[in-house]
Amino acid sequence: MKKPLDEDEIDPYAPRRNPDLFGHQEAETTVATAWESGRFPHAWLVCGPQGIGKATLAYRMTRWVLAGGVSDQGGGMFGDAPPSLYLPPEAGTFRRVVSGGHPDFRALSRPEGKASIPVDDVRTILNFIHQTPAESAWKAIVVDSADELNTSGANAILKVLEEPPPHTMFVLVSHAPGRLLPTIRSRCRKLVLSPLSDDIMLKLLAQHAPEVSETDARLLVQLGEGSIGTALDYAQAGGIDLYRAAMVLLSNPAQPDAKQLYGLADMLSVKSAEQSYNAFRTMLDWWMKRAIRAQVTGERPPVVLKEEEKALDRWDALGGLETSMQLWEKLTGLLAQSDNPANLDKRQLIVSAFLEVQKAAAQRH
Repeated sequence: MKKPLDEDEIDPYAPRRNPDLFGHQEAETTVATAWESGRFPHAWLVCGPQGIGKATLAYRMTRWVLAGGVSDQGGGMFGDAPPSLYLPPEAGTFRRVVSGGHPDFRALSRPEGKASIPVDDVRTILNFIHQTPAESAWKAIVVDSADELNTSGANAILKVLEEPPPHTMFVLVSHAPGRLLPTIRSRCRKLVLSPLSDDIMLKLLAQHAPEVSETDARLLVQLGEGSIGTALDYAQAGGIDLYRAAMVLLSNPAQPDAKQLYGLADMLSVKSAEQSYNAFRTMLDWWMKRAIRAQVTGERPPVVLKEEEKALDRWDALGGLETSMQLWEKLTGLLAQSDNPANLDKRQLIVSAFLEVQKAAAQRH
């Protein structure tokens, strides 16, 4: 759930200011053990699905290293307690990393409105790493995300990873590490984070979105698939109501309620609804892939809403796997036309998508 810097400054759960991390104890143990060994890697690659806490871990590692590897549990190997990289928010190191004022810390991210991280920003960072640490024993750089480095920036990062300055830590966040240069991957210690459990997702939703009901929280857990960032993005975009509306329409594909269909299309076609439109488009794509997977495996996915079960039944009755694949291609293609600046009629795209489903249903009768 990436935000521009101005939003980051007011979001208490933005990675750079979030003191808490859930579900990734194994990764914390790996970092703490490496520190205690005296052979701490100069570069870490934190990878896994988007929105599961990778950047939060990256900043947690950074604060901990800049503070000298001291935890709230007293440092060392933590006795019998599991290792923790926790640093309290009132700590000076924590506050200076949040504000961007720590002299031994730098962050690289794609500026709002840019297609990638500018190579000039990368070069500025590379000049910084050759300076003597001013406050800590180490210097630290977070790249969030490394996937957004262009070719020149990636090569510049690679050069310094090949000849790393002493006591300098790079933490590269990656949602798709397979797209990075193999030589970058090979020079980093990899931390692979797994999707969060349902219990942790529910706990985080209760913390971050306490206004969401229990049923809606379980629906967001299903939609998020272990990504709290995705679940919260959907909640912010009105995704719960949008998903319900889609399930109601797909529950009766032969005769979709015209008032509901056009009401949905009207709501999503206004300029201010871009976030909601993108959420709807992503959720519909996710649901169709899920339905197709169920047809292939013969195993029905778990559902939260009664309309979901009915929608799956109706989808199966449209004609089987071949029809499902054709519909998926048609619907995703239609909704993707909104990416073309010349096509501003999102209302018609949404209506046309559900009319394609209606047409498939009519052919079965």
